[in-house]
Amino acid sequence: MMPITPSLGEDLLELGKRCSAVYICPKDGSVRKGPLVAYAGKDGKGRNLVGDIYFNFRRIEVHPKVVEAFAVAAWNKIFKRGLLGSFDTVCGIPHGGRTFGQMLALVAGKRFAYAEKKPRPTEAGKKQEYTWDLSQFDFEKGERVAIAEDVFNNFQNTDSTLAEIVVTGANVVLLVGALNRSPVYDTIYTPKAIPFAGRVIPVIASIREAYPEYKQDDLAVAADVAAGNVEFEVKKNWARLCAAMQQ
Repeated sequence: MMPITPSLGEDLLELGKRCSAVYICPKDGSVRKGPLVAYAGKDGKGRNLVGDIYFNFRRIEVHPKVVEAFAVAAWNKIFKRGLLGSFDTVCGIPHGGRTFGQMLALVAGKRFAYAEKKPRPTEAGKKQEYTWDLSQFDFEKGERVAIAEDVFNNFQNTDSTLAEIVVTGANVVLLVGALNRSPVYDTIYTPKAIPFAGRVIPVIASIREAYPEYKQDDLAVAADVAAGNVEFEVKKNWARLCAAMQQ
């Protein structure tokens, strides 16, 4: 497989499609010809939210020049908002955020650290959940950190990430990602949990495009959910999703 190199000024979402990183559920009218995909967020009953679109940054990671294009796009937005001097370190959240974050740190001339991924006990039929281990890195008290993720879905897990990073003594001042697909949060996020509760944290993303997401009993998806037409292990079964689009 040859590495993909971005064209000058190429649209990042189209570039993602060229890397086979974007799944859009094929439809015949309102009938889905492929599966829904599960997102990290959950509804009030603890069930994963679902949708028709998925951005798989793992397909981007294998093309360093494409990762660089996403990092440069984020750097440009950080610069334009006057935030380049607001942080000292980029901390990548695995796995995609680690790759994206390291490239962003290189482009921005910042220090880099990353979390280790540790699985949480997760019920069968639900998307795997994780905690973050930062014990391999030293942080100075008050060190200003930009959290880097590949995709911001709906920010339901962001407070947990902030809580795990704050025990290092670091201070999270920026959230930056390759894609922000949240239907709610655009350029700022206000945490709900102590110690960041009520603070306004800037959000930057290389691509900002809201994607619809649904509770599993929403009328728009309920029939597909009842029929088992949902992919919960998206990255593991990416080839199946790509095949569905090609049909």
